[in-house]
Amino acid sequence: MKSISIIFTALLGLAVSTTINADEIWDSTKGKVVYELDIGPTAIWSYRTEDYVGLIHLVGLAGIHTNRGSYEGYWVQNDSIKECLTQRPTQNGETTSHWGRFHIRFIDKDFPSRWEAHWGYCNDELEEATWEGKPTS
Repeated sequence: MKSISIIFTALLGLAVSTTINADEIWDSTKGKVVYELDIGPTAIWSYRTEDYVGLIHLVGLAGIHTNRGSYEGYWVQNDSIKECLTQRPTQNGETTSHWGRFHIRFIDKDFPSRWEAHWGYCNDELEEATWEGKPTS
């Protein structure tokens, strides 16, 4: 399990360090968020908060740049305040038990757009707090 955390952390560091080429970067209420890549219909975002580094998987967002609406997905991290009983895949094909649901709503119809999101731990209810993002450019 420790080797998975080390690999996951290394890949996240690589993803975050190569953000200079990213199309979309947001300043958010929890730190920098970067649209990293698309895998099939799923957009993969990376984030770095004060306490955690993780990935957000948003099904159906890949390749959509205008008229964005609401999307469901999940976040994964190598650690969190709650460990789930089940595992979710990470970007590198490994799995983690630190994940949760993620719901996002884009505010603006054109690119780039502000957004607001809610998250939860595992399959629990979403937290009341709002995670907000605004484009850096």
